[in-house]
Amino acid sequence: MANPEHLAILRQGVEKWNQWREEYPHIEPDLSAALFSKANLEEEANFSGANLSEVDLSGAYLSEANLSNTDLSGADLSHAILIDTNLRNANLEEAELSGADLSHTILN
Repeated sequence: MANPEHLAILRQGVEKWNQWREEYPHIEPDLSAALFSKANLEEEANFSGANLSEVDLSGAYLSEANLSNTDLSGADLSHAILIDTNLRNANLEEAELSGADLSHTILN
């Protein structure tokens, strides 16, 4: 279950989220099972190392996001816009990616 404090920070916007990530790099955010369907998380959101397991990001806009080393197991990324997104070393086990735009996405 997602950490309510982490959710509250993200709901303030990507700029605030990224600032918080820079200030507290030792914290591993837990947004597991959160609902972000069709969310606009464009401004190069930094989710590196976060727990996004079972999260609903269907139809979300995540262009240029950093999802490296992220746990996306069981996540719904169907129809998400992941253009130029960094998914390096992300756990995508049982993640749903049907219809997702993975153009120029780093997957290795």
